Amino acid sequence: MDNKDYERLESLLRKAKDPACSFEEASICRKKADELIKKLGEHRASKEKIFLKVFYAKEPKGKPAWVLFDLSIHREDFIQWLQEQEGEWINAQVCRSRSTDKWYAEVNQWEKKDG
Repeated sequence: MDNKDYERLESLLRKAKDPACSFEEASICRKKADELIKKLGEHRASKEKIFLKVFYAKEPKGKPAWVLFDLSIHREDFIQWLQEQEGEWINAQVCRSRSTDKWYAEVNQWEKKDG
């Protein structure tokens, strides 16, 4: 795959996250992005999502355009959750539910397929 595929993927994902984009348009962009991810050979390490139940992401209604999302963190739950995790780094992503349009945070489990 060349850089144009990755640029197209980034464009689709940006469009899907754009607050000006309708829910239907965002769904189409996410579906096309999923197809391109498969073509690029990337997959989830696990089908089971690992939600960051200590992070609560919300769409920033009435905020300036540079605010991408609001994030609330419950301090005590966050400390406990971190102590249960392995490894030095935890990569996370804020996603939008396809079925409810609500935002949530999950551990990023995407990785390149071998071969």
